[in-house]
Amino acid sequence: MDNWKPVPPTPSNLGDRDLPQLSDALKGREIALLVSGSIAAFKTPMVARQLRRHGAEVTAYVSKSALRYVAAEALVWSCNQPVITELSAEAEHLSDTRPFDAYLLAPATYNSINKLATGIADTVITSALAAALGRVSQGNAKLLIAPAMHGTLHNSIFEASINRLQQMGVQVIPPRDAYGKHNLPDEQTLVNAVIEALNS
Repeated sequence: MDNWKPVPPTPSNLGDRDLPQLSDALKGREIALLVSGSIAAFKTPMVARQLRRHGAEVTAYVSKSALRYVAAEALVWSCNQPVITELSAEAEHLSDTRPFDAYLLAPATYNSINKLATGIADTVITSALAAALGRVSQGNAKLLIAPAMHGTLHNSIFEASINRLQQMGVQVIPPRDAYGKHNLPDEQTLVNAVIEALNS
């Protein structure tokens, strides 16, 4: 390998947070990216950027446990807007002033999946998911979840929750099966699922 000769990068018209567009498949679409506390949360800034490459406006909701694995600043940068980390008097979880076309829970942990299935809304993530379910039942939004967890957490409770959520109209993005775990799919697979859901 030859030594690199340090030269300035090629000039670009893109700003620091701007992205080259791959398509207009999500142009004008508002997407909520809900990040729960799995180690896979570290991948979510790239998920947000891939959604934006297809034209989406992305707002991230991040649980306190997820902040152990991904910095809020990284999501602010990748979404190009503030990140929601707690419930406030602004009631951001309801998104009444700026309704979402789709909600993507990625990664979806064992805890968040079972809370969603049983109606528990005790965090910013689960409260936003409860509102999302309401919008799904009214036909006003799509809700997709991408399970990511260790194989030992795949039990009858998890299976019952997944079946119940699918009956309620929640779309499950199949995890990538590797090393005894349900792994988060790659960014484009997640984005393709959102595009397909919104165009179906």
